[in-house]
Amino acid sequence: MIAAIALAAAPGTFVRTNIDPDPQNVAITITPLSERDGVHGQLSVSGVWEIAATHPFFGGFSALVEVANPAGDTGLLAGSDRGWSLDIPILDGEPSAANAQFVNFTRRRDAFMPMVDLEAMAHDPLTGTLWSSYEGYNVIQRDEVDGSTKQRAPAEMRGWSANSGPEAMVRLQDGSFIVMAEAPDDTSGRNRPALLFASDPVEELNPVQFLISTPPKFSPVDATALPDGSVLILLRRVQIDVPAAFDAAIMHADPRDIEPGGLWTGEVIANLDGPLFGENFEGIAYVPNAASDGSGAIYLISDDNLSMFQRSLLVRLDWPATTDPSQ
Repeated sequence: MIAAIALAAAPGTFVRTNIDPDPQNVAITITPLSERDGVHGQLSVSGVWEIAATHPFFGGFSALVEVANPAGDTGLLAGSDRGWSLDIPILDGEPSAANAQFVNFTRRRDAFMPMVDLEAMAHDPLTGTLWSSYEGYNVIQRDEVDGSTKQRAPAEMRGWSANSGPEAMVRLQDGSFIVMAEAPDDTSGRNRPALLFASDPVEELNPVQFLISTPPKFSPVDATALPDGSVLILLRRVQIDVPAAFDAAIMHADPRDIEPGGLWTGEVIANLDGPLFGENFEGIAYVPNAASDGSGAIYLISDDNLSMFQRSLLVRLDWPATTDPSQ
């Protein structure tokens, strides 16, 4: 059964979706869907879209960040585990395929191997700087708008699993970073190692080490910052089935509660399951409303693993002006 699941989900296998192999002619479509069910808790779904394109490496999206420019235009940037990025403009509150771009920003680790297995991204809206974390290498990479790049493998991440390393990363408003591992560090299956960098993780040498506690069998897969300084952490749980199925949850936590060597946790404000959220959701991003009252939208993106059994979905959940959706 395990072998069958791996075969069904693995990219580049016999069940690989048949798509146009021409990387120079990428036609991106964003199709609205009527699906809404599967959210239990304090949030509600206000939009679902399926994203597709004529490109052999399209899909595999495992990271999501909000991006904006000085003109006030906003959008989403999704990163794939193959090192590709998808730029999705948000027009009148809706994702748009117009001017959407799918490009490769992979940097070579050495003369032979490109950096792949991108799992998380963070973005500085003032400078346009982008940070990416990579499993397998346990590396954080910084890309500047001028094309320069720099990588670092923090010593504190060297013991993290090669296949379940820096899965989630978020840049806070004060310029600090939180990086979380996917795999637990003990037999409880709940506590994951995490790091708090006071500044750029590519430069800082002494991050705060702590543990993040999650519900049983749920792993942190991405995170996003809210205007009040708190964060939302996307959690995922794998369901053993053929084909593989998933469910997810969203946890609300306050970085001010992080203590060196301590256990950090938060409140699960939504559980996501059913046919819609049976997809492998790995990216989360907060996009503020123009009203600037703290309200906005929470977007989730799924990783289709380049498999014919899964979809690349974008889901929008409403976020109210208060950080407590129950009020």
